Amino acid sequence: MAKRATIGDVAATAGVSTATVSRVLNGGTVAAATAARVWDAVARLEYTPNALTKSIFAGHSSTIGVVIDDLSSPFYLDLIRGIDEVAAANDSLVMFASTFRQADREVAQVRAMDEQRVRGLIVTTGEATDGRTRRMAEGGTPCVIIARTVEDPPSGMHSISLDNLQAGRLAAAHLVECGRSSVGVLISQNRSSQSRPSQTERTAGLRHGLAERGLPLPEGAVATATTESDVGDAIDSLLAHVRDSGKPLDAIVCMTGRLTVAAHSALAARGITIPDDIAFLTMDEFAWAATLGITVIAQPSYLMGRRAAELVVERPTTPVQLVFEATLLARTSCGEQHTGLR
Repeated sequence: MAKRATIGDVAATAGVSTATVSRVLNGGTVAAATAARVWDAVARLEYTPNALTKSIFAGHSSTIGVVIDDLSSPFYLDLIRGIDEVAAANDSLVMFASTFRQADREVAQVRAMDEQRVRGLIVTTGEATDGRTRRMAEGGTPCVIIARTVEDPPSGMHSISLDNLQAGRLAAAHLVECGRSSVGVLISQNRSSQSRPSQTERTAGLRHGLAERGLPLPEGAVATATTESDVGDAIDSLLAHVRDSGKPLDAIVCMTGRLTVAAHSALAARGITIPDDIAFLTMDEFAWAATLGITVIAQPSYLMGRRAAELVVERPTTPVQLVFEATLLARTSCGEQHTGLR
């Protein structure tokens, strides 16, 4: 196996010092003839600069670190695309890591990004990583928290989130317009039995929106699931609660796109027809939503990803907190809309 060429090999071939080679590779001022000899040696030897060594001298790499919860959620696909496009346009690569919603992995992945001296960090992790990201921001590495806000952020620490209360109100308004009055909610929780703040806020918005129209959302009408395999039991608990209350369930709102397929499948497995028996509304647009006629509350995840990467590149010192609005994509899964209701 041929040995990888080193900067010393390039210097010897070009007849210059390694310092001169370094200056040429990093765009420093060097005589044109000397630079030409260096680039000729680089080409002949097929020399590839050591990115790790460059990052050590620069104090950071050109890589943007991205740590996300779970690749199974449709929210992340466009988010990643937005991040990657901005990174590519600014001579950066993107290093992705998924934590599978495990707090210990979140901490480990963020620590690894810090150790790699990434150009900036974008995370959708929980509060367990806030201590490390705060220190990174204070040390000069721009950090962007996505899907939630952070209290008293230091310089260089930013957040991008959805107006979750508005998203919940959108769901309430649409369901009532479709003639629905007995709503159940499905939310996800992590392995520590903690619900996501974003989903809690969406549920609060839904509750407020229903209350404004004279409809309740009892605590027992909210069920949780940790994994897709738990969704069937959660659906059963919703059906049982509402049955015991004497008012048949006529709508289910899934507050996370990650559980959409499992919830839809669980209803079908129980012989429940959408929308004739129960209306179904979920978060986050996905490829088959229109084909299946599923109404969704869409997040502008592509724009959120782009803006997050732009904050890394632009490096504003004053903390930026951006809140995006959700959009209702009405299809057939909630039934026909009616005018003049409430």
